[in-house]
Amino acid sequence: MLTRLKVSGFKNLVDVDVRFRPFTSVAGANGVGKSNLFDAIRF
Repeated sequence: MLTRLKVSGFKNLVDVDVRFRPFTSVAGANGVGKSNLFDAIRF
């Protein structure tokens, strides 16, 4: 299971550190980088 993701300099994710729990929801306005977060996980 993915528990933590640190990203620096990937698309618009400059310095991101996300800790995942058993249930994590990703929500936000359009254009803030939600899809880029999932692209980083797939990369």
